[in-house]
This record gives sequence, C-alpha cells and structure tokens, in this order.
Amino acid sequence: MTTTTRGVDQGALTATTFTTVFVLVMDPGEYDALNGVVGVVCALILLAYYRPLPSETLFDARTTACAFGAVAGLQVASAFSWLIQLAVNGAVETGLLELDDECSDKSRCLGDEADLPVVIFWCLAAAWLAHKHYRRFPFVPPAA
Repeated sequence: MTTTTRGVDQGALTATTFTTVFVLVMDPGEYDALNGVVGVVCALILLAYYRPLPSETLFDARTTACAFGAVAGLQVASAFSWLIQLAVNGAVETGLLELDDECSDKSRCLGDEADLPVVIFWCLAAAWLAHKHYRRFPFVPPAA
C-alpha cells in the first residue's frame, strides 16, 4: 500500500489574511453578510491548505501558533462581524448606544461603533485559536 502526503500551501495563511482584511477594511459603513461569507470561505481555505511546518525551536512553535491564531481569529471575527453589527444596531435603536450628533451618514457611524466590538472579538478568538494551535503542534525537542 502506498501512502501519499497531501500537498499543502504555506501561503494559505498569507492569502486568506489579505482577502479577509481587504473585505473588512475596504467596505465602508456597516458590516454585512458579505463579511460573514468571506470569513467563512477564507477559514475553509485556511483549514484545507494550511499545515504548519515542524518547529525547530520553541520560538518558532510559539510564533507559528500566534500567526495562525491571529489570521484564523480574523476570519472568525469577519464571519461574526455582521452579527456584532446587528447587536450594535439594536443597541442604537433601544437607546443603549447613542451616535454622535455630527454623524451625517448613519450607516458609516454604525459601522464605526461596531469596530471596537469586532476587534475585541478578534483578539479573544485569536488568543483561543493560538492556544489550541500550540497545544496541537507544540515544540518537541529532538531526543539526544
């Protein structure tokens, strides 16, 4: 029986990062379902093509885990950004959150109000995913 190793693309981490950031940053105004779709699609691409290389040092293992956590967390934040936006919209409608009086474009202001919760969600997801990555692919020193 012959076994083959599936080829993986280490560039998947970079490519999905650029795509997700582009959609999150270049779309002015509120987060919408497109942000969610792009987040899910990029996460699927990352899961399909990214495999970490063996770490030669503890530093490599930790930085690889942090990079994966940051990118995958960004995609999770993108996937959930439209739900966060709905929560912000609900807070504005119920009076829990007030928009600045100088706001001329309500959709832009609502998007700005959702930025901080999306960033916080990203940081939490990134930390959790980095931890999971490191637990799955820890640095194991070579046997002497």
